[in-house]
Amino acid sequence: MINNRVTKLFGIEFPLIQAGMIWCSGWELASAVSNAGGLGIIGAGSMYPEVLKSQIKNVRQQLISHLL
Repeated sequence: MINNRVTKLFGIEFPLIQAGMIWCSGWELASAVSNAGGLGIIGAGSMYPEVLKSQIKNVRQQLISHLL
């Protein structure tokens, strides 16, 4: 674990922040980055609320339990 302001602020292991790219960074990428110790972000800029809700649900199901 790297200890700096970024890791402390976001509660992550490594100072890696995945960009929220529309249509490229869905729940699969966000959960993989988060499970690897970085900050995964869903690119939700043009998503309908129902789609975003589903993406968030899928991320939560894929997260390693110690991260919740």
